Amino acid sequence: MVQNAACRRSLLCILALSLSFACPPCNARIYTNHWAVRIAGGPDVAERIADKYGYRNMGQIGDLKDHYHFFHSRTIKRSTLSSRGRHSFISMEPKVEWIQQQVVKRRIKRDYQLVPPLSLTSPAHSSPAQNNIFYNDAKWSSMWYIHCNDNVHNCQSDMNIMGAWKRGYTGKNVVVTILDDGIERNHPDLFQNYDPQASFDVNGNDMDPMPRYDATNENKHGTRCAGEVAAAANNSHCIVGIAYNAKIGGVRMLDGDVTDMVEAKSLSLQPQHIDIYSASWGPDDDGKTVDGPASLARQAFENGIRMGRKGRGSIFVWASGNGGRSRDHCSCDGYTNSIYTISISSTAESGRKPWYLEECSSTLTTTYSSGENYDRKIITTDLRHRCTDSHTGTSASAPMAAAIIALALEANARLSWRDVQHIIVKTSRAGHLSAPDWKTNAAGYNVSHLYGFGLMDAEAMVMEAERWTHVPSQHVCVETADRQIRTIRPEHVVRSVYKATGCNDNPNHHVIYLEHVVVRITITHPRRGDLSINLTSPSGTKSQLLANRLFDHSMEGFKNWEFMTTHCWGEKAVGDWVLEIYDSPSQLRSQKVPGKLKEWSLVLYGTSVHPYSLRSEKTRSAETVGPTEEELTEEYIGPCDSECNENGCEGPGPHNCINCLHYFLKFKNNTRMCVSECPSGFFRDDRKRCKKCSSLCETCVGSRSDQCTTCRTGFHLNEGFNTCVASCGDGFYLDLDSNICRRCPENCKKCISFNICTECKPGMSLQGNKCQMTCDPGTYYNGHRRTCEPCHRACATCAGTGIEACSKCAEGYLLEDWRCVLTCSTGYYLSEHTSDSGQLQRSCKKCDHSCYECLGPGERNCSSCVSGYNLEAGACVVSTICKDGEYMSTHGSCHFCSVTCLQCTGPEREDCSSCPATRFFDDGSCVIRCQLGRYAMERQCHLCHHTCKECSDQGPEHCTSCDTDKFNVARYLFHNQCRDVCPEGFFHSRWRRCEACPAECIICLSADHCLHCGPGHQLRDSKCVPLECSAGQVADADAEDCVPCDVGCKQCERKVSKDKARETVCLKCEDGYYQLGSDCHQSCPDRTYSEKDSMVCAPCEDKQCVICNPFLCYWCEEGFYVSDDKCVDHCKEGFYVDEESRECEPCHRACRTCGGPQYDDCDSCEEELTLKNGECLESRQLASCPEKQFRNSQGECEVCHSSCKTCSAEGKKDCNSCYSGSFLTPYQTCVSRCPAGTFSNKASSQCEDCVTGCFSCQDDKHCQHCRRGLFLQDEACVSSCQRGFPQDAVCWPCATECASCRGNSSHCLSCEEHFLLLEHSCRSHCLEGYYATETECYRCPAQCTECNQDGLCNKCAKYYFLHKDKCEDDCPNGFFASEVSQECIRCHADCASCDGPDFDDCDVCINPKAVRHNGECRVNCPDNTYYDATTNECRDCDRSCLTCSGHEPSSCLSCKTNMRKDASGHCVGFMQCPLTSYLDHKKECQKCHKLCHRCSGPDNNHCLSCSETHFLLNKTCVQDCPVGYYAEDRDERVCERCHFSCKSCVGRHSVQCNDCKSGFFKQGSNCVETCSESHFGNTTTMACERCDPSCTQCWGRGNRNCLDCREGYVYLRQFGHCLKSCPLNYYQHSRSKTCHKCHPTCKTCSDEGALACQSCYEGYTFMGGICASQCLLGFYVAPQAGSDPKSNEPNCQACDPSCLDCRGPGAWSCTVCPALQILSEDGRCLSCCGNETHHDNKPIPWECCDCKASQVECIKGVNFVLKEAEELQAQGSTAKLFVTVCVLIILSVGGGVFLFLNARSKTLAIIPKTKAGGYEKLDTQVGIASQPTTSSYGEYNDRIVGCEGDEEDNEDDEDIVYMGQDGTVYRKFKYGLLDEDEIELEYDDESYQYK
Repeated sequence: MVQNAACRRSLLCILALSLSFACPPCNARIYTNHWAVRIAGGPDVAERIADKYGYRNMGQIGDLKDHYHFFHSRTIKRSTLSSRGRHSFISMEPKVEWIQQQVVKRRIKRDYQLVPPLSLTSPAHSSPAQNNIFYNDAKWSSMWYIHCNDNVHNCQSDMNIMGAWKRGYTGKNVVVTILDDGIERNHPDLFQNYDPQASFDVNGNDMDPMPRYDATNENKHGTRCAGEVAAAANNSHCIVGIAYNAKIGGVRMLDGDVTDMVEAKSLSLQPQHIDIYSASWGPDDDGKTVDGPASLARQAFENGIRMGRKGRGSIFVWASGNGGRSRDHCSCDGYTNSIYTISISSTAESGRKPWYLEECSSTLTTTYSSGENYDRKIITTDLRHRCTDSHTGTSASAPMAAAIIALALEANARLSWRDVQHIIVKTSRAGHLSAPDWKTNAAGYNVSHLYGFGLMDAEAMVMEAERWTHVPSQHVCVETADRQIRTIRPEHVVRSVYKATGCNDNPNHHVIYLEHVVVRITITHPRRGDLSINLTSPSGTKSQLLANRLFDHSMEGFKNWEFMTTHCWGEKAVGDWVLEIYDSPSQLRSQKVPGKLKEWSLVLYGTSVHPYSLRSEKTRSAETVGPTEEELTEEYIGPCDSECNENGCEGPGPHNCINCLHYFLKFKNNTRMCVSECPSGFFRDDRKRCKKCSSLCETCVGSRSDQCTTCRTGFHLNEGFNTCVASCGDGFYLDLDSNICRRCPENCKKCISFNICTECKPGMSLQGNKCQMTCDPGTYYNGHRRTCEPCHRACATCAGTGIEACSKCAEGYLLEDWRCVLTCSTGYYLSEHTSDSGQLQRSCKKCDHSCYECLGPGERNCSSCVSGYNLEAGACVVSTICKDGEYMSTHGSCHFCSVTCLQCTGPEREDCSSCPATRFFDDGSCVIRCQLGRYAMERQCHLCHHTCKECSDQGPEHCTSCDTDKFNVARYLFHNQCRDVCPEGFFHSRWRRCEACPAECIICLSADHCLHCGPGHQLRDSKCVPLECSAGQVADADAEDCVPCDVGCKQCERKVSKDKARETVCLKCEDGYYQLGSDCHQSCPDRTYSEKDSMVCAPCEDKQCVICNPFLCYWCEEGFYVSDDKCVDHCKEGFYVDEESRECEPCHRACRTCGGPQYDDCDSCEEELTLKNGECLESRQLASCPEKQFRNSQGECEVCHSSCKTCSAEGKKDCNSCYSGSFLTPYQTCVSRCPAGTFSNKASSQCEDCVTGCFSCQDDKHCQHCRRGLFLQDEACVSSCQRGFPQDAVCWPCATECASCRGNSSHCLSCEEHFLLLEHSCRSHCLEGYYATETECYRCPAQCTECNQDGLCNKCAKYYFLHKDKCEDDCPNGFFASEVSQECIRCHADCASCDGPDFDDCDVCINPKAVRHNGECRVNCPDNTYYDATTNECRDCDRSCLTCSGHEPSSCLSCKTNMRKDASGHCVGFMQCPLTSYLDHKKECQKCHKLCHRCSGPDNNHCLSCSETHFLLNKTCVQDCPVGYYAEDRDERVCERCHFSCKSCVGRHSVQCNDCKSGFFKQGSNCVETCSESHFGNTTTMACERCDPSCTQCWGRGNRNCLDCREGYVYLRQFGHCLKSCPLNYYQHSRSKTCHKCHPTCKTCSDEGALACQSCYEGYTFMGGICASQCLLGFYVAPQAGSDPKSNEPNCQACDPSCLDCRGPGAWSCTVCPALQILSEDGRCLSCCGNETHHDNKPIPWECCDCKASQVECIKGVNFVLKEAEELQAQGSTAKLFVTVCVLIILSVGGGVFLFLNARSKTLAIIPKTKAGGYEKLDTQVGIASQPTTSSYGEYNDRIVGCEGDEEDNEDDEDIVYMGQDGTVYRKFKYGLLDEDEIELEYDDESYQYK
């Protein structure tokens, strides 16, 4: 068996070697140092196992039995690699059933801080008044969502909470717990109802859930949710909770790493005590995440449902998600998609959909939250004992639902978890909730994907609970999976029909009436976000399980993902369930890799009897329509139409189907026709019917006029109302791209886009492009009510409602960080100072950062300290043994701080913790003055207000300059404030200031460009001038402007018609203009003529005449011609139509009729004439003349000129052809030699032209001589020589490597590709000392032998050192010269000068008070040393001295143990024995061991010195010093330890290392943990290499791997490139040294986006920073070809198919790409990289974008394509040779391993067999082959695994080796030596399990 095992191992080795090249990289996960373990046997067994393997048992995981939380302190806290080490062997313990290292899970709180732009919805306004119930809580009157009802004015609907209160239900005896970031248990509104038994801190592992406080109040979320549920009533504080008598608890679990174990602990906390768990968090709502609970959390849900609340089931309430803006779908959230959770949606006060809302079929019900930013939000408790009115998101909705459920549980505590869900479904109502998809299911319930079953009704729920009878037990029917694989093709739908039985064959699982329906589905797909999935029940109810997700680029598809719907609640389960999967590609992706539906199955939850059958009340039901029966006279047996379903048909047409496959149209005659899709103007309902839309709709979702989705031509969709209108009304603007009337900003009456108002509503004024209102002091503008409302009573002035919005405090209040308080909070003190006016001003100022509480400013007024500090004389000092100005180093010694610090935590300038009196504290640094954006107060630098660029010391809000703020909003300085919009009368200047407009100008763009003038003034040439209407103008009705008359009108009047088509009517025309009606014309229009006497236009007499005078017609309309001054429709005989003049002209006299004026244009002839070739001839003219003659005008033949062979007249220049040997010239002469510029064409006997510029030529292609000024090159004439130089009017070629030259062929001016110009010669590479640009070689700086492409030095000549890209002969102070790397390397921060980079390499200390010992700068000298004042060093005493005054043996001041000082000052033993002896206990001298020279005892480990051939090592004499030591042979032969960074060395100094320790890099002669500045660590060679000189930090060689740039360079992040300036198409970011890409339409730009262009590409028009294309989307402007180049119409050509828009032809000019493709730097649209090929074997493009690196910008990568054998063969023998060598190497190595293992197995067969699972003691001197890999970041013992599963194949056959507690090394055998009857062990990265 052993031999067989060896064979198997050998084969596995060969296979592993063969496949190792193809191992793909794995995705990193964040592993923690926490484990979840399942151990049988109880807590004692778990504790024992934890101790055995070095874990700490943190206790049971929540309520999960036998599950324990283990913690291991010796492993990395957060790592991308799973941990390995001795602790991993815990999995082999028999009691350990399962173990899993915990992984960090990203979980997001579902509130929202930032809101998008205002949407189209209008808020409803509810009155806060309530007459019947009143509480004295401060915010009671504003709690609109509680005390609003239908009787209150303008209040549309509420949740009837007060109705439940009136019935006596307030949540008493019900316990609710908030799973979040903790709750402030001592909050005045919460402490009364706080329940410690329902609370726990999972993050801190203690009982106190108090949140962690910070400056941003990040952990406010849980406290806000808790207040909604159970804030106390009538305590005069904040609010009233919905269940204000319920008990409230909190679990702090989101303020740290969230793992499966953290979730399970939280979900299973005290399940018999806690009734309701409320969670307002979940996976990332980013539109691309698919995630849910892992195994422990799932088990916690199931345990809670099964055993919680004494078996009635815990109730889990969950917020549905805030991913609406990211197009997220909550079906991809496994928490809200679970049947165990109640998923809660949100609605705005108006009933409209909030912008953040996700929609899905698992949503059960809805409560209130906020919608738009002007909507009222939820008021609740907040951190620091405050309250807030800005709680929002679905986070606010879930606690409301939990509180309402608490009211129901008080009414009936016996309700089960399913009872609660049934009551919610029965009592929720649609009410005023606006959704386009409301439908009624077959059980009669109204349901929507937005709101579930509607808004919760608290009163109806408690009434239902009072009389509720438990629903029957839940049955679960798992239908058989459909595993037929179906291809999902783009733009197609896949339909799969499953006939469900409801498990009617199994009574225990039989489901008739449905509750939840779960679809388990497995799909593979190249882009998951393109999929949408619908499920239609047998009753026809359609649920959208998944919608398209724009940002979901994942190629993972779905693997057994469970989609859940509640929309079939109450329906019957049996029948056909239809699954429809749509693939809607959002980009031009590869269609050769379609998706596949692998399998799907149904899980039906419900009951086998009607859930309400025992109740007397009737349930709601849908209207049931029975099928109609038609009598048929004859049965049809032919084929059916394709639109008929399987039920067949009664005829061949689509109108003869019995039932339709898709949809049917019903006609007025009660007939119907089956169709595949509903036609335009119709919509499809849930019963497969096509119903007619409203008359104005093109498409719709319902028949009402407010259910349109697109409109018919000529109409626009009114967004928010979904109606179609002919024109957009006031308050709306037309979005031409989408043909939608969108709402203007709330204060605009008219606008042209969302952010540009043109007219304001009454009471508002136009300021810039915005309409704003100015309120009186003490009031603020309420955007919700659109009025100025009074500030909070604590505010003198404010910016909004509430105490936190104060900008100045009222009398008796103190201003504290933008809020007004009665007393100062913790961390603040009362400050009083007198203003310039003499008033005493009081405010709360922040304590010094070192104080927790204080009595005044500065660090000496502390009254209590933060953790880690001690209070000493009013100051908080660090708890350390080091003095002021010193810090504790990692080696345990005190070192001096930077001279700028008073106290510090390290040596750098940024490590200060307090400062001297002359400096200011600024984020860890002590500075002389505060940096930009900060101001000085009480010796500290504080941040200016976030809108300020700079501010003065008067305070953070007193700005002195402005720029773009942290939210990228441009700010402008106005009265010491940085405003986003300048007030009226001011404009935005380029200096970021609000500059005053010119006098009388209200709105302007600049000081000389006004847009709108004040009253009594008018705009003229962009300036405002007094309103004086001149001639040709008329005043408007308001007398504020002059309206010009029409052109040519001298006097006019205002006249506005109904359609406002004309504003002026002309009364009198100017001189030189003719009047026609009420218009003036400079020349009369067509069909009129001018009468100069009266200066009017009179009509032409002839109706068909277009141009005329009083007597004649000159031009007729189309189809008529001028004949005898009149218009006729045809010419009379003897005339023809002249198309140019459109007149009837006479024919030639010989013609009767004709088509033109010439003699040969005749169509017919007069009598006695004959028509021949269009000519009318007499009979005698018909005979032809002989050769050399022509016929004259009398019809007689005459002789040609003697040179002509044939002619047309008698002259020399009238030849038509020539005799042989002569050639016809263009001048119709015959010559024997053609003139210059022509050549003799013997074929045609004519002289033809040479090519242009040629003086003489052989033919039309070969020139022989050129004209003056041109040069002959390649038998053509050119104006300048290409790749040549002119000589004697001929171009001579340059040398082959020259692209251009001058004077001779080798005097190059430029070079060909791949050559570089160096001193007029072209070379393939530059010489040493030169560097190459793209075309030329330039000399490097002085003494530099190698430099980069910018001329920055990389390497210096011998005896010179590189420092800041220059070569120096000596390094400056603070640097040392590395002889190995020839560069200056920075010293340690403690050193002023040094000879190495470490802390113990100092020559001179930077702190003059420090002393040096062995190169280390210390506060004082250590023991066994003395201070040498001449060198400021601590020197070692002699070995015999304990303390000394010098290095001599006679300088001892005191001696070591058992030694004394003799008369000469030497330290000697008490009794002098010979050198090779020692004094024993009998006081006798005994012989030392033979290796010892001096000793203290008889053994070899008692030596004090050694003989000459040995060295002393720890009192033992050895022949050679071991690794890590070096031999010191100066005075005594001793093995001294190497420098701590050295593995082996030749001396103690850091520069004397031979090899470095693991984890250290070699830099020059030193070993360093981190490479110095401008260097990077090469993990392959473990050496520090220099970055390119342009980089200050980098991660690899060359200028393409930079991380940061040197001064004077800018960073191009996409390429890791440092440049002197940003390239074309890039701009430099205003606040950084980085280059950012311009918008693709910009050629150059100043900022990001399409509005910051500075110049445009050809084909674009520059308009105020925008480059607008002259063509439509998908087209570009091409050069005019064949048409008038001066034409104004652009020649638009279609873009390349790979682009959505472009600026030129081809695939390299794209400006907009299809979805999921990224625009690359070279203008191409590239897809994400993937190792795929198309199905037709055509490879995808070689280049692609690495989407793992970035999905925003294109980081170039390549696709690797496996090619066919023929292609590989074509690549030549090189590839064959490579493959052959690789195969031979693999076989050789495999064969060697086989022989070795075979021989080993034979040896092992002789050894007695070891029991499986047994141990074998090993020789500790034998090395272990497989050592743990060490991280380059430290010496951790955890194994670093490259990829999950990769190393396991190699490790499976290794024996496990570890060390026992006594140090003995054991080997435990695994597979090879197992007995046949032993169990097999399965090993996994994340869990361990026996099977």
